[in-house]
Amino acid sequence: MSAPDTSLEREQRRHAPSLLGIGLSMGAGLIMGATIMYVSIERSDTPEAPEAAPSDATGLPVE
Repeated sequence: MSAPDTSLEREQRRHAPSLLGIGLSMGAGLIMGATIMYVSIERSDTPEAPEAAPSDATGLPVE
């Protein structure tokens, strides 16, 4: 059952603020997601491990 008095222009005006808010929140979410991804990729570089000293068969370091 449809509404008896439907005006598309009036409905577009009434829904415009809501649609704008949804669009802005989606944009903000995309920006936050991209920022989180960028920061996590930048911080993923681990420092290189120090060079291990050579050892003999007992596992003790050789001097």
